[in-house]
Parts: sequence; structure tokens; C-alpha cells
Amino acid sequence: MRTVSRYSGEALLVLVVFPVVFAGACLFYLHEKNISDIRQFKTHGAIITDDLWALNDAGARSYLQLAARANHYKTLSLTLDRGDVFLQVHSPPLQGLDALLQRLHLIWTKKLSTGIVYRDRLIGTLHGEQYVRVIYPLLNIFLVLLLVMLLLLFLVRSLSYRKLLEQQVRERTRSYRESERRFHDLVHLLPEMVCETDSRGRLTFANEIALKRFAIPPDAVDSRTCFDLVVPEQRRRIEKHFDRVLQGQDQGLTKFTARGDSDHFPVLIRSAPIFRDREICGIRSILIDITERQALEEQLRRDQKMKAIGAMAGGVAHDLNNILSGVINYPELILMQLDGDSAIRSYVEAIRSSGIRAAEVVADLLTVARGVAAGRTVASLNDLVREHLESPECHRLRSLYPEITIATDLDPETANIYCSTIHVKKCLMNLLLNGAEAIEGKGRITISTRNRKKGDTSWSMLRVQDTGGGISPGDMDHIFEPFYTRKVMGRSGTGLGLSVVWNTMQDHGGEVRVSSDGSGSRFDLWFPSTERKAETDPAETVLARVKGKGESILIIDDEMLQQDIALHLLGSLGYKVVMASSGEEAIRYLERHRVDLLIIDMLMPPGMNGYQTYKKVLEIHPDQKAVIASGFSKTRDVLATLELGAGAFIKKPYTMEQLAETVYKVLYQDTAPLSSSRPAMEDLRN
Repeated sequence: MRTVSRYSGEALLVLVVFPVVFAGACLFYLHEKNISDIRQFKTHGAIITDDLWALNDAGARSYLQLAARANHYKTLSLTLDRGDVFLQVHSPPLQGLDALLQRLHLIWTKKLSTGIVYRDRLIGTLHGEQYVRVIYPLLNIFLVLLLVMLLLLFLVRSLSYRKLLEQQVRERTRSYRESERRFHDLVHLLPEMVCETDSRGRLTFANEIALKRFAIPPDAVDSRTCFDLVVPEQRRRIEKHFDRVLQGQDQGLTKFTARGDSDHFPVLIRSAPIFRDREICGIRSILIDITERQALEEQLRRDQKMKAIGAMAGGVAHDLNNILSGVINYPELILMQLDGDSAIRSYVEAIRSSGIRAAEVVADLLTVARGVAAGRTVASLNDLVREHLESPECHRLRSLYPEITIATDLDPETANIYCSTIHVKKCLMNLLLNGAEAIEGKGRITISTRNRKKGDTSWSMLRVQDTGGGISPGDMDHIFEPFYTRKVMGRSGTGLGLSVVWNTMQDHGGEVRVSSDGSGSRFDLWFPSTERKAETDPAETVLARVKGKGESILIIDDEMLQQDIALHLLGSLGYKVVMASSGEEAIRYLERHRVDLLIIDMLMPPGMNGYQTYKKVLEIHPDQKAVIASGFSKTRDVLATLELGAGAFIKKPYTMEQLAETVYKVLYQDTAPLSSSRPAMEDLRN
């Protein structure tokens, strides 16, 4: 009976007490495990805060991949404060026994989320889906309780239970060491430098990238101090930083100049104290190399400078070109009335030539401004080089530098390009002048063309190489900035030459590559190639062949000077000219009359601009032909007007020949205005 009673008590203990204890232990474990998972997830978010702030995709991805493997995350995703996904990490599907347990719903997933805060500002959110693998720990709890129960029931088997517990301890120790090794590897895999020091500043640990950047042998870490990692002139600053961290003061991200193996580079340092027995015994620091970020900031600064120059150029170009129209066009009218042997003919021609040169300077400013309308055609680089070498500008350059030889190496197979020929020739002119001024005494400038391939894109390359002294490293970072020049005053101009080259290549979807050493400099201009055939330029227009036959032309321009110039130029060509000082005045006139052609200024503040005026005109006369004229107008405005049906665009200040030829073509070309504007629209879009 005693045996039966004993076994009954044991059965009661097993059937009642054991399940209750087991259930309580399980609930406690699940609660603590959930708290631990949340805390650990927040820790992951805190660790990648700097990477997210710096938009360091590689650093964050490396860490999250390790975290996913270490903590059994199915997915980890990082979103920005606007909700955009910054990156996602996925773990491979469960295999073997884990996959079977998942199908039996003994392993499931739960979702975690934590905000990432940098300096009291929410900059993103870390989302995760974690495998809940409680089957294994719950099984361990069950076994432990069972072992304890068996220990109580079978004291005689205490030795065997002791061995089992010792085995469990060894396994947990091995797991701890594995976890320690895993996080040790994680620190070494980080893309940022991590260092630890003692209370005197001597290094006690440095990860692999820190050892590499500072050229510290792994066995000589303790021979260096954190004060040796920055340039000597900042030693006092790093000492103060170190002392404040030891006092428990959070210094945040502090910028220093690090002293590397062979160079200096900017870093941001974030430090925190190391505690041992509740006392600070050293500091732990993360050093972030910000060389690339500083380069981006410098690029942004340059872009802002270019925008400022563009705003300045756009603000003055319209009025300045209207003024220059008088300097160019009135001399043309005077020359038409002068005899060939007139004593003042050369003076008038000099005035006109000066006006044209001034207009070219304004054109350079507008090229720096970018976004200015310019026509494009399909052309051969080889032909453009040959044409420029025969131009007056090139002959003048040869006369200024008689000891310099200009040679060519033109590949006849070089593909055509779709370009503004005027701007390409100007780039070539500026590069030749730049090369000539770099050569002291005798020298050689070589112009060559080649086909190039980059990825799946074909390029046509124009190279200008000189044998000068080269470009100094200090100047190399500034050569494309407006007005940055080392050129000879009185010969070279405004210092916009290389800025024009850079902006022209940007507008053409190309790029400039520069290399320089003591034996000279080389500029490579890469233009996107086209398979279209080159368009041949028509023969130079003779005024006698493009004169009008009494057609009526309405000039719409808010500048009285411009009206007067157009009146005399077109009147001398045989056209009947009518004036309107605004778009509104032109609309009122056209409601009662018809004209053969409109010449519309694009900018006429404060009333309607050229686009708005032409749109209203088409409501009255749907087939009205028009020419757009402007000294400065954004591409989108010109494009919109051409799409309405305007036949051509002429840029102020224009010469008499340019105006006569443009008007004649729009009036007498066979195609309709809309179709005739199609090439111009393609030019502007490209």
C-alpha cells in the first residue's frame, strides 16, 4: 500500500504539479524572450543609426545581414522618414527540421518595428519579421523541469543528472563563446573604423579597417595612442575630446583630420566611455571617413556657383543683347548706303565687328548659364575640326603663336554627332587657345578624333593634346569654374573658356576627361554618337537672293530700339513692316488684319510672353507663320512655341544676313510651319 501510495503521490506530482510549473515557466520565458527580442531589435536600430544618417547602404546592409543570420530574422527592411524603402535583407528559407516544424506551425514568425532617431529626430524605421523558434527553448525547459522532477524522485540517480547539467553548461558556454566570436567578426566586418583605448588613451583594440587605414601591425596595437591618429596640429583638440568623454560627456560626432599611412583624410569621431565595475576604464570610438561626403559637398558648392553665374547671365543677357543689336545692325544699314571707297567705311565695319565680338562674350555667359535654346544638326567631328582650322579665329591664333604647330590625327571612321556646331567649334577654339598659352616657346598641339565604346553606348571622341607644362594639382579642381583663369590679360578674354567647354558637354549629354603631367595636358571630349548622316550646310545666303516681294511682317517686340532695327533691316529687303510693342497690342491688330509673318520676341514683361501671344494668334489665324526671336530664353519656352507651329528661332543679336535668310526660309519653304519646326524641337529636346 505504501508503494502504491508513493507511486500515487509521484503520479500526482507528475500529472498536476509538473504541468503547472512547466506552464508557468513557459509563460515567463515567452514574456522575457519577447522583451529581449524587442530590446535587441532596438539595439540593431541604434547601431545602424549613423549609417542611415550618412545613407551608407553598404554598412547598413552588412550589419543587417549578420543580424538576420544571428537572430533568425526572416526579413529586415529599413525605410526613411518619408516611408521610402532604403534597403531590404532577406534570409534563405528554413531547411531540414526547421522547415518541417514550420509546416507543423511549431515555428512561426512575428513582426517587429522600431524607429531610428538621430539627435532627437526620427530619420527612419527598421522593420523585421523574426522566426519564433520557442519549440527548442520550451523543450529545454521541459527537460530541465523533468530532470529536476526526476532528481527529486530519484535522488539515487543524482550523479547522472549532474553529468547532464554539466553537459548543458558546456553547451551554453560554447554558445556564449560562439556569440562572442560572431560579434567580434561583426566588428571587424564593419566598414567604419572602431577603436578602444584605456584611460590613458593607449589603444587596446582596433578593427581590421582601422589597422589598415592607420598602418598599425596587429601585434603592435598597444604601442599607439588615440592621439597619434590625428594630425599633430589637432592633438590638443583630441586630448580635450578624450578627457570630456572620460568624464561622461557626450561629444556627439566631432570632425577631425586623421593621419593615415600615406595621406590625411577627414573623419567624424563618435566616442563613448567603457565601464568596468561601474567605473570608466577607457573609451570606445567609431571613426567615419567622410572623404566622399566632402567631395559631394564641394561638387554641390560648385554647382551652386554655376547656378549663381547662370542667374546673373540670364538676368542681363536679354537687355544686353537688345543693346548690342543696335551696335551690330545700324552699322550694317550704314554700310549699305556707303560707297566702297568711303573714308569712314573701315570705322563702321570696326564698330560692327566689335558688336559681334561683344555678342560672343554674352553667348559664352549664356552657355555657362545653360538651358539656353540652341539649334543642333548632325555633323562630322572631322569636318568641324577642318572648318575651324580654316577659320579667321584659328588663323589669328597661329599668328599670335607662330612657334606652335597644330597637327591633326583624324580617324576617317569617326561617327557623326548630333550637336550645336557653333558650340563644338567654340569648345575647340577654347581648347586650342588654352593649349597655346600653356606652351612656352616651341611646341605642338595635336587634334585627334576616335570612336570609343563604354558599355553599350557608342561615343565619338575629340582630343586636344598639348606639349605645355601641364596643369598644377591646385588648379585642376578649379579649371572649369567661371572666371578662374591663369590666362594672359588682353589676349585670352574673360576666363570663361573651359566653363563653356564643360557646360557644352553637359548640354550635349557628354563628358570631359582631363589628364595632365609635366609633359602637357590632354582634354578628351566624349560626344554620344549617332548613325544619322551629316547635314550639309547650305551655301552662304546672298541678300539679293533672299529679298522679299512686299510681304507683310508684324514685329512684336517691347524694345523700341529692336523695333527700329527690324523695321530698317526688313524694309531694306523689300518687306512691309508693322510694329507692335506688346502681345496684347499685336492681338488687337490681328483681329482686324492679316500678315504674312510674325517675328515675336519671347520676353516682353510685364505682359504676355511670346508663347502666350502666338497661342492667342493661332486662335484668330490658325495657319499664321511665325519666327521666334530672343536674346535669352529658356529651352522649354522656345520648345513650346515651336510645337505650336512657329517656323524658326533666331537668336539676338542677329545680323542682316541671318534675319534675311530666316525670314525667307519660313515664308517660302515648301513644308508647313509645324513640320518645319520639328527639327528645331528635336534640337532643343536633345
